[in-house]
Amino acid sequence: MNPIDMSFNILHVKLPYFVVPWHFHPEVEIMYVIKGEGTRFVGDNIENFSAGDFVIVGSNTPHVWRNNEKHYKNKDLNAECLVLFFKEETFGEYFLSIPEMSNIKRMLVDAKRGIKFSDKNSSKLKELMIRASKEKGINRMLIILGLLQEMTNYQNSDLLCSIGYNPDIKYEDYDRLNKCIEYIMVNFEKKIKLKEVADVVCMTPNSFCRYFKKRTAKTFSRFLTELRIGKACQLLIDTDEKIIEIAFESGFNSLSNFNDQFLKVKKIGPREYRSRNHINDNLNQIDESYVHLAAPEKKSYT
Repeated sequence: MNPIDMSFNILHVKLPYFVVPWHFHPEVEIMYVIKGEGTRFVGDNIENFSAGDFVIVGSNTPHVWRNNEKHYKNKDLNAECLVLFFKEETFGEYFLSIPEMSNIKRMLVDAKRGIKFSDKNSSKLKELMIRASKEKGINRMLIILGLLQEMTNYQNSDLLCSIGYNPDIKYEDYDRLNKCIEYIMVNFEKKIKLKEVADVVCMTPNSFCRYFKKRTAKTFSRFLTELRIGKACQLLIDTDEKIIEIAFESGFNSLSNFNDQFLKVKKIGPREYRSRNHINDNLNQIDESYVHLAAPEKKSYT
């Protein structure tokens, strides 16, 4: 069966790094990261991701999973995932309106903000995703219905985008915004001037600031700060480097500024963040529960 003829399309991706840029589409997407780590963008939410990341993204919500730079430099590393696509109308309005589908229908509405499912006790979700990828036709559809129902029963899930997130994004923004994001991702650990990024897309700094905020629901400075804090969080957990070294390595020009910005974003200081998330030297991936300590919004569908 040709994938284009399937109502529920599942891709098994295995590459040195994920190659799909920032994008959006009418399909609902469920992303299960099997290998790899980096930064996940869903709407106005920016977080680190690692193996085990399990997220549903609703129709036309912009998103991208971008691997860390080490994936681009080390050919021995792999990024692997299963990605499920389907359109809400696949079920039909009447089917979604029956009582048995009420929880799934509410979850699909919330998925427009992105929903992350905790790595804790999520083995059943991943097992169903893997089973669905090996089936076709009606068998695949039944497994996916079971997966969606299991997701509504799941207690450890977080809504990602802020309340009221509703950016003004058009398909013609693809190239321009991807140029911006790619330039920032490659250079955020260094000093970046606003004019540099504006020049990348042939805009004046003032025009770029207005454009960027309108399209991403974040100011350029906030976007840059959150990327740097994400890098710092990774280093605080994965290394024993001194905090001042981490501050400069993450792109901050002073320790005091780093401490202030870290507190604003994470609601705790870097030293406390590290102590809360102390791990053994041989642990090579970040546990899901450490990524977002600012009390993300929980959601229940039962």
